[in-house]
Amino acid sequence: MPPAAGSDDTVLTRVTALLGFATLAAAFAFAGCSTGDDAGPAVAVEPAVLYARMCARCHGADGRGDSEIKKTMPNVRDFHDPAFRARATSDAIVSVMMAGKGQMPAFGSSLSLPKMQALSGYVRRLGVTDGTLGAAP
Repeated sequence: MPPAAGSDDTVLTRVTALLGFATLAAAFAFAGCSTGDDAGPAVAVEPAVLYARMCARCHGADGRGDSEIKKTMPNVRDFHDPAFRARATSDAIVSVMMAGKGQMPAFGSSLSLPKMQALSGYVRRLGVTDGTLGAAP
């Protein structure tokens, strides 16, 4: 004989079934949702855009150093300087970007390593006229 309609067994069975259905419905509803931490699709790194956004203010659009900034910060790096070009490796440039140097802020927490690597290559190519980059990468 089946349990009576209002018995504890019937109520428990119905509640369990309802909770199971609600759990499945929630799982299907949230299956395609993002948590907000999703990095999204990968996009190509545009080092010229990064340079314009993060470096050109002090180092100038052409890498020679902004003339107004040089009035107050005479040691701002000129990426065309032959001495700099002869010793600047990509790793050394990335290290300076990560930690900062002098009045230059550190970008290690705001730029990913691939972006800094792409940006270091861009900096090394600024002012190249004869096709040589200077120090070996």
